[in-house]
Amino acid sequence: MEEELAWHVITSAFCSTDPLRELLPLLKEHCTDAECDEYGKAIARAIHSVQAELIDRVIAARPDIEQQIEAKIQKYGRVL
Repeated sequence: MEEELAWHVITSAFCSTDPLRELLPLLKEHCTDAECDEYGKAIARAIHSVQAELIDRVIAARPDIEQQIEAKIQKYGRVL
């Protein structure tokens, strides 16, 4: 996989999971504990799936970008 395409997949994957993470505080504020727990687990499964099926695959194909991903997260708190 070419580096430019790899970065596109990585950024798309992170962009798809960020809104899911952002749901958690809203759910905690407006749902019962049981509902929040149920949705939290579903969100965790969805994020894990994106990680395993997209991000991990790209890193396996392009291990050279893993450190770059980690550096961006360290510096900006996300992949830009």
